[in-house]
This record gives sequence, C-alpha cells and structure tokens, in this order.
Amino acid sequence: MTSGLPQSTTDILCAAAGYLRRHGWHPGPGLYDPHDGCTYSRCRVVRSGMYPASIYGAIRAALLGRPRWYAITDPTTAEKYAAAVDHLTRHLRTRTIVDLHAAILPWERAPGRTRQQVMTVLLAAADTAPTTPAPAVRLAPIIPLDTRRRDVQPRRIA
Repeated sequence: MTSGLPQSTTDILCAAAGYLRRHGWHPGPGLYDPHDGCTYSRCRVVRSGMYPASIYGAIRAALLGRPRWYAITDPTTAEKYAAAVDHLTRHLRTRTIVDLHAAILPWERAPGRTRQQVMTVLLAAADTAPTTPAPAVRLAPIIPLDTRRRDVQPRRIA
C-alpha cells in the first residue's frame, strides 16, 4: 500500500469527494462510468484512466489510488473500505434518510441528485468520522471449500 493513500475514515471520505470533484460523478449502476465509445483522441478519461465514479467507486479510488473494478481483497484495505462505507451509511441514516438499511444507493440514485450534493454529503460525513486510522481487525480463518473426506462416498438420497 502506498503511504500517500488515506488511512482514516475522515481522510478516505475527503479523498472520495476530491476524486468526484476532479473526475466527475456517475450515479448509475456500477462503480464507474466505463466511458465507452469515446472517439475523441484527447479524451481526458481515456488517456488518464480516471473515470467518473459512484460513491462506492470514489471510495475505492481514494483507497487504492486509482479506479479498480475488482473487489478489494487486501484485508487492511477492505477493513478501511468497510469502515468508510459504514460511517457514510450511518451519516445518511441519521441526517438525511430514515429507515433505509442500505442508505447509500437509494440516496445517490434519487431523481435530481447532483454531484455537488454527493460531494457535500461525503465531506459532511468526513467531519463526523473518527480521525484515527481504523483499527486492524482479525479476520476469521479461511475454511477450505473442499472439506469432504476422500474415503467416504456420498450417499444417494431417494
């Protein structure tokens, strides 16, 4: 992990808002706007690889330094991602939306939502987030998928 990447929930949410300010916001399904079909040779998106992002995509880009389409698998990064998403969800539930379990998606996709509103909510949530890095959490041990005993034949159920 690069040392210049955000470590605390506050820093992650501020960096996500900064990403949206610089590269744009994408409210649709998916993490990023794939920006397909651009034929302009000097297109900033195609040349830089930095796409307009959803809230989830902006948080990932903030944590990883650039857009990543695949799942976050590094345990320390995954914990920071989960902490940032959890804090933002709590912020939305307590300050904007009542009785929504997964508040980010419905709030982000509400008709008339703007990039400025999204950035404002990210920064407001950052103001209420803990400034210390999220503590490392011990993850459960990995259980192998193939746990069957090789010497036992499966029974046929009639």
